[in-house]
Amino acid sequence: MSPALALKTAMQPAALPQLTWVAGTVHQILIQPREQFYVFTVRDASNKTVIVRIADPYTGAPIASLTADNPIYDLMKTAYAEKLSIEVGYRDFGPDPQSGINKLCIDRVSLKQ
Repeated sequence: MSPALALKTAMQPAALPQLTWVAGTVHQILIQPREQFYVFTVRDASNKTVIVRIADPYTGAPIASLTADNPIYDLMKTAYAEKLSIEVGYRDFGPDPQSGINKLCIDRVSLKQ
């Protein structure tokens, strides 16, 4: 293999976990700023809950801080306060030993009326 081809192969981005959707209502919001842990419980029509979090949707890493102008937080808060239907696209980055749940990181949000 030529060095140029080897470098090109080595620089390929890691595959992202599959995008999964949950549709329902935001049932709970839990924010722990010191731990950089921002989670939302979404309840679907069958009463199943999915706990999703605000984190980097491409790496699963926590975000440094959550501010009021974060569009994901704003939409999730609005959906909770107004009991609106919401669709959340998330990626599963596997177990998070510190929290005891999987890192289901929000990638996109669709707010519906």
